[in-house]
Amino acid sequence: MKKVGYVCVYGRANAGKSTIINKCLGFKLLPVSSKPQTTRDNVQAIYNDDDSQIVFVDTPGVFKPHGKLGSILLRDAESAKEGVDVILYVIDGFEAPNFELANKLKDSKIPVVIAFNKIDLIPADIGEERLNRYKTILPKAKALEISAKSGFGIEDLIKTLKSFLKEGEEPYPNGEVSDHPKEFIISEIIREKCMRLLSEEVPHSIYIDMKALKEDEKGMEVYADIIVEKDSEKAIVIGKEGKMISEISRFSEESIGNYFGKRVYVNLMVKTIPDWRNSDRYLKKFGYEE
Repeated sequence: MKKVGYVCVYGRANAGKSTIINKCLGFKLLPVSSKPQTTRDNVQAIYNDDDSQIVFVDTPGVFKPHGKLGSILLRDAESAKEGVDVILYVIDGFEAPNFELANKLKDSKIPVVIAFNKIDLIPADIGEERLNRYKTILPKAKALEISAKSGFGIEDLIKTLKSFLKEGEEPYPNGEVSDHPKEFIISEIIREKCMRLLSEEVPHSIYIDMKALKEDEKGMEVYADIIVEKDSEKAIVIGKEGKMISEISRFSEESIGNYFGKRVYVNLMVKTIPDWRNSDRYLKKFGYEE
């Protein structure tokens, strides 16, 4: 019987939570970007090996919320800490220390593991001093120094997480990698390409509305709308002579194709829905329940 359990991956925006999960899985499942709100859902990513099944619950990064969508994301990130076996608290070691989240965890009855990330970006003495300050607040937490980007410390992290888990029945069939359907994974890949390619102010307003997915053994056809809030944003997403939307489609086809091992055609349209992030109607339609 395997060791099984749920691990909530918790931390501030851009701490490297999704990158850590992808490294643990050994492939890229979750979108990664330097921009906040890359993760918008509590996504369960499933790690399997010979003696364990670890279900990682990736949460939206904790940030100062803006509007109704921001408040929903913050609520989801906080609620994900409940009912799990371990809380993996990811800290960006490169950033100046911020103890707001550490103080929220200091009375946790759930075991906390600190992943002190991005140690390759800071001198060792500074990193040690910063980590010790977090350990003062969370003296019972097991702390590991890692670099999610390079993979340093990931193997030790998996071993540490396993040490907190108990033997039991696997909640997911071996081979499943996410609790979300194929359409969700495809939409997240497209949204990641938007976040990487577009200017700073546009990605936060973007939602990928999947319209159709046609698939056979030879290939896959994806039809989706890129939702933005302003006509000026729509113009940026389309780009001069349609160059930007073509780039988004091309990079999406490549990544989706690599993920599913098929030839992929992506057809994207851009639509404006003013202030959808504050609209009860559209938040509900897009799956963000208050």
